[in-house]
Amino acid sequence: MKQLNPIWTAFERFAVITAAAAAFCAVTLGPAGAAVRGVTDTFTATTTGMMPADLVLRIQVLEWSDDNARAAVVAALEDAPAFTKLPTVGYVWPAGSPVGYTVKYAHRTKTADGRDRLTFVTDKAVGSYDYKKWSVAGAAGKALPYSVVELYVDGAGNGVGNLSLAAEAVVDAATSAITLATGGSNVLKDVKRQPNQQG
Repeated sequence: MKQLNPIWTAFERFAVITAAAAAFCAVTLGPAGAAVRGVTDTFTATTTGMMPADLVLRIQVLEWSDDNARAAVVAALEDAPAFTKLPTVGYVWPAGSPVGYTVKYAHRTKTADGRDRLTFVTDKAVGSYDYKKWSVAGAAGKALPYSVVELYVDGAGNGVGNLSLAAEAVVDAATSAITLATGGSNVLKDVKRQPNQQG
């Protein structure tokens, strides 16, 4: 009987195990990138009249929240563990920062003058990763474990915005709406809707 080469036998075993592992991964994980969600909308804004000033924020929307998703966020606002487990619908990225803030609520409505009112709620207070916390002198907004970012964008894609650091967050449980109180100065300038680069 022919003797098998022990080196070749070991190699064959390795090849079989490797092929089996690759097949398992292909079945369990599916095609590469299958779970990747595309960005639906992107907005940029620059901080002003606050610390830090002149910092560009990039807001990426993966999907806009429907009625049920908004109701879930409103119900979980005071329950941090439950709130953080809700689906992520976008991100807020401060320029120069290696980390961003996950958006749990992304809602758009029309104002009386025809602008888009875009409201985002992050699961952590924006600026909480920084050594020096973000602040607005004489701000009306109270400290919250989350942040509300609100933009007002016109038909040309330009506008202004505000943060819950500078304005009171208003929660309407009946309509599952979260907004910022109007009045006072906005702390986000040069708001722009960026071109959609998908496709």
